[in-house]
Amino acid sequence: MFRIKICGVTGEQDIEAVADAGADAVGLNFHPPSIRFVDPSFAGKLSKVAAQHALMRIGVFVDQSPVEIAGIAEIAQLDAVQLHGGQSVEDAQWLGDHGWQVIRVLRLAAGPLRMEDISAAVEPWLASDFPLLFDADAGAHGGGLGLRLDWETIGRWSKIEATSENISPSGRSQPVGWALAGGLTPETVGEAIARSHAQSIDVASGVEEPRGKKCRRKIERFVAAAMKAWGGPLQV
Repeated sequence: MFRIKICGVTGEQDIEAVADAGADAVGLNFHPPSIRFVDPSFAGKLSKVAAQHALMRIGVFVDQSPVEIAGIAEIAQLDAVQLHGGQSVEDAQWLGDHGWQVIRVLRLAAGPLRMEDISAAVEPWLASDFPLLFDADAGAHGGGLGLRLDWETIGRWSKIEATSENISPSGRSQPVGWALAGGLTPETVGEAIARSHAQSIDVASGVEEPRGKKCRRKIERFVAAAMKAWGGPLQV
């Protein structure tokens, strides 16, 4: 699982900025309606640049089938696929069985949450080893609109989850692995980490200026703020 992912990169300059700032993953968006969409063939070129910087390469998918996702992931030379759409546990397992790391995005309502809202979203995935990513529900956009989640309630849920025992298919008792997205910016990411207890974070619009264009300065500030909140640089 990544620690800091800069999602929706569209050019080599974005990848260079991510690497220079000290993040460890980039997201390549394969949802055609998105302002950050990249063609799979061009994504393969970006992926090679990311690999040279030892960055994890994650594909963002919304409506595609598992077979389509696997085909694009092969062309784009991805390390993992991130599922934002209506894909089922079985779809995710098919991808896992075919050699792909899977991250399942759970869309939570922006604004106040109840603990049971989070538990209900997570429950179908407890029996799998797939890490989860909490993002604000952006409807057909699939994310990237900067909508903020209820960090306080997620933090209360995470404290309870950290002490629970969930049996994975491999037989290990483990807390759920999860990451936080939605409404994160250089100004808010420190507070988000402190309140939610997130150990992995994902950002797209929060490091852009204008929307859809990554800003090197914002990426640097975002990564620095996250590292400060965690108490130091990422450990490789």
